Amino acid sequence: MPPLVVWLIGAAGAVIGAKLWSMAEKKANDDLERARVAEESEVRKLERDPVSGTYRPRKS
Repeated sequence: MPPLVVWLIGAAGAVIGAKLWSMAEKKANDDLERARVAEESEVRKLERDPVSGTYRPRKS
């Protein structure tokens, strides 16, 4: 009987660990997605100035 108890405790620990791992992974992905979306909103298009050859922000 005791090996069964140890096995059940180990299985429960594995399930809880997998759940915590999954929650941490989801939170990290959500944080990265929010950062990517915020970064995309700040990106401005550049156009080449034919006279100087440098790139400047596009005038909209």
